[in-house]
Amino acid sequence: MLKKLFNLWICGLVMVFASQSEGSDAALFAQYQRDISPIIQNVCVNCHVRGDSAGSTRLVYTSGSSESIQRSNFDVLKPYIETNIKSGNADYVVLKGGGQGHGGGDQLNSSNERALRDFISAIEQALSAPPDGDEDGVADELDNCPQVRNDDQSDLDNDDSGDVCDEDIDGDGLTNDQEEILGTDSRNTDSDDDGVADDADNCPRLSNDDQGDLDNDDAGDACDEDIDGDGLSNEREQILGTDSRDSDSDDDGVADSEDLFPRDASETIDSDGDGVGDNSDAFPEDATEVADSDADGVGDRADAFDDDPFETRDTDGDGIGDGADPDDDNDGFSDAEERADGTNPLSSFSCRAGCYGFDIDRSGDVAPLTDGLIVIRHLFGFQGSALVQGAVAGTLAGWSAEDMGAYLQSGEADLDVDGDGGAQPLTDGLLVIRYLFGFREQSLIAGAIGSDATRVSAADIEAYLRDRLP
Repeated sequence: MLKKLFNLWICGLVMVFASQSEGSDAALFAQYQRDISPIIQNVCVNCHVRGDSAGSTRLVYTSGSSESIQRSNFDVLKPYIETNIKSGNADYVVLKGGGQGHGGGDQLNSSNERALRDFISAIEQALSAPPDGDEDGVADELDNCPQVRNDDQSDLDNDDSGDVCDEDIDGDGLTNDQEEILGTDSRNTDSDDDGVADDADNCPRLSNDDQGDLDNDDAGDACDEDIDGDGLSNEREQILGTDSRDSDSDDDGVADSEDLFPRDASETIDSDGDGVGDNSDAFPEDATEVADSDADGVGDRADAFDDDPFETRDTDGDGIGDGADPDDDNDGFSDAEERADGTNPLSSFSCRAGCYGFDIDRSGDVAPLTDGLIVIRHLFGFQGSALVQGAVAGTLAGWSAEDMGAYLQSGEADLDVDGDGGAQPLTDGLLVIRYLFGFREQSLIAGAIGSDATRVSAADIEAYLRDRLP
């Protein structure tokens, strides 16, 4: 308390000196304008102007009454008087103007001399006042912001550093810049009014009385975007249906952020990315299969008989598994005969003769805008739905676009109608579709025979195709 009273007393004294110091410019100039400028313009400028008899002295004025000219003349006279004061000759200019050593003789009347002496006294008083660099009315030695004007000397945290220059106005340990970044109040040590100072508050902008911090990351639970620190934001956990306050929601030992099945304690990974956890997936490395109902080693999706462990495939789609079907490919030759002949019992294209046909969609008929179109599309590289779109009549049950593609692919050699060693859309494909449209003789083969063809006559082409129709 004594210290504060002393400081107030000192400040009172300094304010007196400070007010005098302010006069060093504003008040002194006003006094000069009122009392001294008339003397300069009426007396001194008769000689003390550039080019006149006293134009080479240290006191050279400008004639005129504008404020800028008055300021210019003030800036000439004031430093001259200050120099005299500091050298112990404060009255020199009065004595000189009164005629002592003055080439112009006595130029001052009593009124002028009195005004000049008062002006000199004011300058002396200003010089004796303590320095006030920021001109705020408080001497530098007692100014809590000596370099920045701080008229009211406000100091919120009483640290002797005024608010206008204090890097931490409220004294809470956070700089004003840090508080701006954090969004807290630089003039309030507890911005969220929760009883915890901003520099110690783990949620300085949001009331968090208990300072709860589940994951110990120095971000309080009330403002932590990932309360349990498991790498998943609270918002993401809400979407997933996991517990934002438990880093392992299903308690399986794997953190939610690393667990592909964070709500299923029996699953954590999905190696083939098929959406079924490895522990439940009968084929964890095969994304196309997840179950094997009959435990025969073939996934249910690929198994034509997923409830029969003795059957997996039905090559000809007749509803009889290959294990029980005597003619798997339904080409008219039994499996036993094909094995004896050395042909493939699973391919209707592989037989001694006459087993290939152009009834591609297996509708029981061959037509140009169905079978013929599918053949030429196949030779152009069409696959899947693009192969059969708008080109299928009544098909055999279970006979898909993929089946037709495989059928054509495995019989590629039989599609080489002109026998040039390769099946081409603009030769072999064109011959097929022309034949199905009823073209014969020269109109059938014109421009559609390959350069290396072994079947070049219309008769040979017609015979080859005729043998392959139902």
